[in-house]
Amino acid sequence: MFVPDWIRTESVYSKDSDRDIRFFVIDDVETLRYVANMGTIPIHMWSARSGSLERPDWLVLDLDPKGAPFAHVVEVARALRSLLEELELPSHPKTSGATGLHVLIPLGRRYTHEECKTFARLLATLVQHAKPEISTLARPLHARGGKVYVDWGQNGHGITIVAPYSLRPVRARRRRAP
Repeated sequence: MFVPDWIRTESVYSKDSDRDIRFFVIDDVETLRYVANMGTIPIHMWSARSGSLERPDWLVLDLDPKGAPFAHVVEVARALRSLLEELELPSHPKTSGATGLHVLIPLGRRYTHEECKTFARLLATLVQHAKPEISTLARPLHARGGKVYVDWGQNGHGITIVAPYSLRPVRARRRRAP
């Protein structure tokens, strides 16, 4: 793919494809415009920044409703916030761009991806135990029973989440004739 010289990129080795993959580094308005004009929807971001790819800036817990009411997502998010406040850890919620919430917890590049994932799993387990009637750790949709899935698995080297304010493609609904 053609990439103009003025756009910064980062090459990262992918075990899955057994090759280096060149990623855009979107760190200015011009690059964002270029990527948007290419029709890049949605924009996904790593938890680590260029220069310290092995040490994530944050971990994420993805509160995925898929069949659960959004009010339950909010209730699970509040339980998670209470837990994090008790641990004196800051957190920042953002929409997932679809139907759920991402709760990001800053790590300051102090831990490895594996340590981050282990901590995310522990937090997910604790919040699920605090709200067992409306939350689950079961990944398969059929096993969730209409509960909010507390997804800790979105942490790790090369795993991405949708960026803030990123557009998400959705299937257009047909308009009915009057």
